[in-house]
Amino acid sequence: MKETEMLKKNYEFKYVLTKGKYYKEKYIKAYIIPNKKNKNFLGLAISTKLRKSSTKK
Repeated sequence: MKETEMLKKNYEFKYVLTKGKYYKEKYIKAYIIPNKKNKNFLGLAISTKLRKSSTKK
């Protein structure tokens, strides 16, 4: 199984958003693009509704 590394740079997200495929649910979207490296790169987009509800207590 490959290691997973999070996308951190803005240009990495932009590349995956424009060239990759995505899967969406109600509150989260997962963007995927194949690569030929030994690592999987993961970037998640979370809706503002979910982010705001998690900060309120």
